[in-house]
Formats: sequence, C-alpha cells, structure tokens
Amino acid sequence: MFCVKCGTETPDDSQFCRKCGRALGVVPTSGGTAAAVAPALAPIPAAKPKSRWSLGVFLVLLALILWWAATSHGPGARQLQLIAKQQHTQQINNPVQAINALGYYYYKLDAPPGATNVTLQGNFTASGGSGNDIEAYVMSEADFVNWQNSHPAKTYYNSGKVTVGNINVNLPADAGTYYLVLNNKFSLLTSKSVRVSATFTYYQ
Repeated sequence: MFCVKCGTETPDDSQFCRKCGRALGVVPTSGGTAAAVAPALAPIPAAKPKSRWSLGVFLVLLALILWWAATSHGPGARQLQLIAKQQHTQQINNPVQAINALGYYYYKLDAPPGATNVTLQGNFTASGGSGNDIEAYVMSEADFVNWQNSHPAKTYYNSGKVTVGNINVNLPADAGTYYLVLNNKFSLLTSKSVRVSATFTYYQ
C-alpha cells in the first residue's frame, strides 16, 4: 500500500503512514482484511451563467445584415428586400382597343412611395391599315405631358412601328406615375385595333 500524500510504501495492515503519519484510509472488511476507502470526490463547481457577450455579438451581426439588405443593390440584398415586402400588381388585359387615325391611347400606372422593383412586362398586337402597326411608349408623367404637347420627351421603352411588340421594362424605384402609350398619330386615315396584355408590378 502506498501513502497518497508522500508516496511511501507501507505494510498492508498499517492504518497510518510511517513517514508522514497520514491516515491511509483503510477499514476492516468482514473477512478481517483491510480495504482501502476511496477518497472523497471534490465537489463539482456550479456552472457559471452563460455570458451575454455571445448574444450581443449576434444582435450586432443581425443589425448589420438588416442594414446591408436595406441599402445594398446586389442580387442577394434584393432577394431579402423582396422577402420583407409585399408584391402589388396591376393587370392590363384589353382584348381590343380601337385607336383612331392621328390619335393615341394610354394606360396610367402609379407606383407609391417606398415602391421597389418596379417593372412593366407584357406584349401587344396591332391590326389595321396597310401596315398593321402601332407605336408603343413607356414614359414618366413629365415626359408624357411634353410628348402630348409635341415637345421632346424621353422614353423608358419605344417599340417603333411594329405589328407585335414585347415589353420588359425596369422602372425607377420609389414614387412615380408612368404611362403606357399606344400611338397612332402617324396614321392619317386609318384607325388601328390593338390587343394588350401586360402586368405592372412593384413591391412595398
């Protein structure tokens, strides 16, 4: 038997270390021999409460992600923006719209404050006259007023004279009023029939 304190070997029947005097922790057994008593285990310290530091880091990272999603124009940020907003649509489904010679017809499209991912997508088909053609424009409100009064105007979309046209236009974010114009001013004598199917979409 060895003393757990000083490591001195002592006879098996000894109850105390002969060198340091420490009790060897033996107790007699029913057979008359001595058995070593296991030393008492030290108490396990209570678990420390979780640090708030990790929670603070998580909140800071979350705030940075939300800021990035709100201000960035990258594809990933746009996806997060769309998740947080609701889609709004305005359908333009006109089986046949008659447009007189020297005339035009328009559809008014409104995007409210805070609108993002504003788009106009669709198609149209014209018939009538020798060319079965029409001109289609997408313009802002100011440019539409200028165009009505025969002043220079910018367009987001200009089909030129066509029989069939496809529209796929991304418009500025935030508030705005836009016009889809079907122009037949170039035709002096004949009216045109135009079929339009389009969707004006924004998120808010």
